[in-house]
Amino acid sequence: MNHRQTIREISKRLPRLKRRDIAEVLEVMTELWLDELAQPGQTVTVADLGKLVVEVQNFHSGGTVQQRLQQKYGSRAPRTLKRIYVRFRPTAKFREAIQAASIEEGLAE
Repeated sequence: MNHRQTIREISKRLPRLKRRDIAEVLEVMTELWLDELAQPGQTVTVADLGKLVVEVQNFHSGGTVQQRLQQKYGSRAPRTLKRIYVRFRPTAKFREAIQAASIEEGLAE
């Protein structure tokens, strides 16, 4: 489901709202989430779906990685690197819904 499809489905369920207003709410929500997730250690929890988490790991480079960095950057090659993980941790309710859907799909085949 993409952005337009989401707006269309919401407008079907909430006909008193204009599609333009729905789009604006989604845009503001996205901005808020981006601002929040850009901060170290912050999470965004979506009710009944799960939690979005950004984790940053600093690690020392060595071996082949360090050799490649030195080939590319010479003496300016960084000794430490950042690895960024974006994780989604689903709620139990969401996991159950996925499992139920996959079971139904298996029965339909």
